[in-house]
Amino acid sequence: MKERSSWLWAYLSVSFIWGFSFLFMKVGLESFSPFQVAFLRISLGALVLSLVLALRRTKLPRERALWKHTFVSGLLLNALPFSLYCYGEQRVSSSLAGILNAATPLFTVIIAPLMIASEKPSRRRVFGLGISFIGVITVFGVWSGGISGDITGALLCMGAPLCYGIGSSYVRRNISNKTGILEQSVMQLVAASLLLLPLEIIFYEAPHDLALSPILAILSLGILGSGLANLMMNIVYRDAGPTIASTVTYVIPIISTSAGVLILNESVAFHEIIGAAVIIGGLLLTQQRAKRAAKAA
Repeated sequence: MKERSSWLWAYLSVSFIWGFSFLFMKVGLESFSPFQVAFLRISLGALVLSLVLALRRTKLPRERALWKHTFVSGLLLNALPFSLYCYGEQRVSSSLAGILNAATPLFTVIIAPLMIASEKPSRRRVFGLGISFIGVITVFGVWSGGISGDITGALLCMGAPLCYGIGSSYVRRNISNKTGILEQSVMQLVAASLLLLPLEIIFYEAPHDLALSPILAILSLGILGSGLANLMMNIVYRDAGPTIASTVTYVIPIISTSAGVLILNESVAFHEIIGAAVIIGGLLLTQQRAKRAAKAA
């Protein structure tokens, strides 16, 4: 692993950008429809990364099979989860959406063995999954009157990490190592944009009460969240390794909750915070073996 200073700035930047993305979505929804927020976010990100690709004079692969797989990954990792979060945040707080995002590794660990033969669950991993599942139940607060918002919004937000779990396993099986990470990111965002374009046209709604803050929120989501953050995440993967990179997921709920409470004056139930901590604790347990293997290497 390289010196920590070579990747720490990128790690912190990605954590803050993706942590604030839930606040940006909430603010963007003040003027734009859910499909518009998702579509504009993805399209702006595709534009930013395409410009970087052009400056590097790198061309995208043309293999049809690879593009077919990319359209599936674009649906599962961008178009569908971003739309689900936007529709969900119409009903629940950005803080809760960020907390539920912590379940992404949980679904990844569950789904990966079903799609990748080499991913065999150990006893430690199964035990950690059980703990994380208890954390999810705790977040929903089934014993105490429920979550901070309605159950439909929470389930919509919960669908996003499920998509991430399926999509990341799909990418590992069908796309990884077949092209560069930057090229893969551009292809995925372009594919997701094309998938959302017909829905954006069919369900078009004129922006209402258009103000500066929603516009800035959309620009931040696209340029920073879907664009620059992807580039910085590549630096973390390259210089710190995938194990360190995966811990970004654990930092995001802390930042998203803090942003929602301090900036949007949102309320967070105590059981939601405890549930998030239990989810993260269980997931850290599932990754303990992977961390040991990485250190040994």
